[in-house]
Amino acid sequence: MVLTRIWNTDNLVADAGSLFAVADGISGKTGGRIASKMAIEGLRERYSDREARLAISRSRRPDEIMANLEKAFFAIHEEISRLAHSVVKYEHMGTTLSVLILTDNMAYIAHVGDSRIYLLRDCHLKQLTRDDTIAQLSVEMGYLQADEAQGHPLSHALVQALGQGVDDLYTKKVGIQSGDVFLLCSDGLYDMISEGQITEILQTNTKGNTPCDSLIEAALENGGKDNVTVIVVNVP
Repeated sequence: MVLTRIWNTDNLVADAGSLFAVADGISGKTGGRIASKMAIEGLRERYSDREARLAISRSRRPDEIMANLEKAFFAIHEEISRLAHSVVKYEHMGTTLSVLILTDNMAYIAHVGDSRIYLLRDCHLKQLTRDDTIAQLSVEMGYLQADEAQGHPLSHALVQALGQGVDDLYTKKVGIQSGDVFLLCSDGLYDMISEGQITEILQTNTKGNTPCDSLIEAALENGGKDNVTVIVVNVP
């Protein structure tokens, strides 16, 4: 399955901001698909709650926006966990979830798993999320070098995922600037093409092709071993 989205933030930022999310299910086609669907639908349901949005929009306090997002993550985690424990065939179901909320001057990020959020600013691509994998943990503990983690057999062995266990929800706040480009993607993209290729594609306006189309085409041409999910958000 290949999913593409491209958004421009003009006229989208209202109330508590605009929300973008990528979820990539784990544990087989059925369980993983259900878990990722539960994550996106649960997030949308909670974020669109009128009272919650009004409370945030009245103050626009960063701590309230982030607290509401964290609350949504853990509520979704509990829902998936309950299903995983009640149905034997879904025992190992889970999903990654990477969420970006944009207000008029700030980006809020919450993340679990190995999907990623990048920021392209001034021709420099920066990963804003942390991979919740054994390989990345080994890098942080000094057992592996950063370049060794890429392509390592444990590079996609998750240490936490919604439905399977969340001990340390990753959150981040970033001020946004005119011209910023945010990229949300599953591992099916960055496993197949380099960050240099991603940067080049995001900076190139290909006639008849959106950046999403070009990114996915490049991933498929390089092997396309996994689902490729891409969201590109341009800040005007």
